[in-house]
Amino acid sequence: MEDNFVTPMVPCFVINLDRSQQRMVNMTSQFSTQSIDFERISAVDGASISEDVIARYYSLSSPLKYHKQLNKGEICCYLSHRKVWQKMVDEQIPQAIILEDDVDIVGDLSAVADTLPSMVDDWDYIKLAEHTRRRGVVHSESVNPFTRVIYDKIPARTCAQAVSLSGARKLLAASEKIYRPIDIDLQYWWEKDLNIFGLQPYPVKPKDDAPSEIDKVKQRHKTQKNTWLKVRQQAAFLINNAKHVKARLATLNKK
Repeated sequence: MEDNFVTPMVPCFVINLDRSQQRMVNMTSQFSTQSIDFERISAVDGASISEDVIARYYSLSSPLKYHKQLNKGEICCYLSHRKVWQKMVDEQIPQAIILEDDVDIVGDLSAVADTLPSMVDDWDYIKLAEHTRRRGVVHSESVNPFTRVIYDKIPARTCAQAVSLSGARKLLAASEKIYRPIDIDLQYWWEKDLNIFGLQPYPVKPKDDAPSEIDKVKQRHKTQKNTWLKVRQQAAFLINNAKHVKARLATLNKK
């Protein structure tokens, strides 16, 4: 990066496949516009991952965890994020901003990086973008110039987030074996004792015209799934999610 680039208080990482060079050009341009330094993380590639690596992390031995067999792209997406979490733990990085390479930066990332260290140290993971389908907010608080929120259901996608060192440790420990896509797995936040928030207005949004690398590797709709198990899991999720959100709000109200 050029000398006039600023290294933010909280480091920024961009997950990018080695073969997705144009995406990296686009992300570099966006960071250049904001004069912010970042570090590229080489993503795990579903087109070349070995079966031994897949077997190390993914198994069909616990089918009750998820109704559908994961494809290589979904597994590699999860493993790519694990690379960043492991880097945080290895280097004792207190907080990090982590972006995938299919996003548009629409806000001030410097403001996000400046705000995170001043927050109350009670968070593990903060969503910096949301799926086009908006999720309900059950709690909000001002962390000037942003609003920090708690969702009624954690939004899908992992295109942009902040992760704390405590969050990285919890996420690594909980993903020694992978059973769900990463964004779905985060929705089961209580299994990992994760404190997940959102930061609004979102500084990042998914790029609408970016084709999914997951679907390029192997089409989602072709993977094996169990419709009856899906219905059971969704019902159990709704019950458990509502229970744990209620308990989380009750804890906040006692403070």
